Amino acid sequence: MLFRRRDDRDWRDAEFVAVDFETTSGDPRTARPLSVGWVAIRNGRVRLGAAGYHIIAYDGHLPHESLPIHGLFPQQLSAGVELEHAAGRLRAAVADRIVVAHGAWIERALLGRLSGVQAGLVDTMAIVRRLDERVGSVAQPASLSATARRFGVPQLRAHHAFGDALTTALLLLVLATRIERERRGCVVGDLLRLGRG
Repeated sequence: MLFRRRDDRDWRDAEFVAVDFETTSGDPRTARPLSVGWVAIRNGRVRLGAAGYHIIAYDGHLPHESLPIHGLFPQQLSAGVELEHAAGRLRAAVADRIVVAHGAWIERALLGRLSGVQAGLVDTMAIVRRLDERVGSVAQPASLSATARRFGVPQLRAHHAFGDALTTALLLLVLATRIERERRGCVVGDLLRLGRG
C-alpha cells in the first residue's frame, strides 16, 4: 500500500478500514491471532456491507487470564477458520485502504505478518493523545472503552474483534469531524500524522 508523502485529499475522499484483533497475549512479537474484525469507512460513513469477522482456529495453550477478556473458549477456537483463510480475507479488506486501529501495536505487528501492511496506519489512541497535548489536557484513560465514552461513541461489545473494530471506525469519524471543525478542514495527511503510533 503506497501513500503520497503529503496526502492532501479531504478525509472523506479516502477509504479507511478499522481493524481489531483478539490475541493470545499483549506482546506484539509473540501474539497469535484468535479473532479478527474489520469495518470499512467510505465517504465519511461506516459501510457494514464491507465488514467482516472471523474466529481463527487455534489449538495451542490459552493463558487463563485472557479468557475473561476476549471470551473465546477452546471449543470456539477449534471450530474457527484456518489462519490463511482469515488472512486472505483481511488482505482483500485492507487493500488500497488506510488501516485504522486503537492502540495499534498488536494490529501493526499482526497486519505486517498476515497482510504485508507496513505503512499508512492511523492509530486513534495516538490522535486523541496528540489533540490533548495541544490543548494542555491532563492525560486521560486511553482504552477504547474509556475513549469511546469520552467522545460519545457507542461501545459495541468490548474485547470482541468486530465490536472493537466498529467502535474504532465510529471513533475515527468523530475525531476527523472534530479536527475538521477546529481547523476548518481535515485531510488524510492530518490523520496519518496525528495517528502515527
